[in-house]
Amino acid sequence: MRIAFLLSLASVLLSAVSYADLAIAKKGKLLLKEDFNGERLPELFTVGVGEWAIVDNTLRGRRLEKDNHTAFRKIFLDHQDVIYQFDLKLEGNGYSQILINYDLSHIAKCVTKTGSVTLYKSYEGKKRRQMAKEGRDPGLDPMKGQWEEKTFAMDAAELSLESGHWYRVTIEMVGDRLGMLVDGVRVSGRHIGITERKTNFGFQAGGLEGYAYYDNIRVWEAVAK
Repeated sequence: MRIAFLLSLASVLLSAVSYADLAIAKKGKLLLKEDFNGERLPELFTVGVGEWAIVDNTLRGRRLEKDNHTAFRKIFLDHQDVIYQFDLKLEGNGYSQILINYDLSHIAKCVTKTGSVTLYKSYEGKKRRQMAKEGRDPGLDPMKGQWEEKTFAMDAAELSLESGHWYRVTIEMVGDRLGMLVDGVRVSGRHIGITERKTNFGFQAGGLEGYAYYDNIRVWEAVAK
């Protein structure tokens, strides 16, 4: 009886910790789960550039100078209001970016470095013009063609992450709101452009002399609190 009670209590406490990560949403349907238990990159993680490998059942990424671009893996997934959650480890000067996209257009960017966490609203003009030229679906276009706003930080905060240590990252996106929690530090912002439909997102690794590691990736539909 005592063991059963302790197991039940542990389950309740773990659930409470999980929901403490969430500020604006509740978890809905699970859309994506990846633990990198195989020897090769899962099919969803094969599109991109940079050096990527499965190392000790985790995804390890590093930018390559020859690419002239942050290392990325693009994940094709139709979604709207969601919760992204994953474990992150940084080494050297490596840093992490989560890029949230509609088709070719970058909507927002969530950046984690050892000393900071920042939410950006991304500039859409160049990619939107490319999409129009190629006759691609313009999406919902909540910005109504006003795409020339340059990339800016919606919110930022200092962090003190240790190189080589794992941390849980939680990103919530509901309506025009975007929030992120890393090691107990939360940042948040609002922008009409975030209400755009999302068709893909990307895990990115920056820094030429370091790595970003990812594990225990989950994406849920987000239900507003």
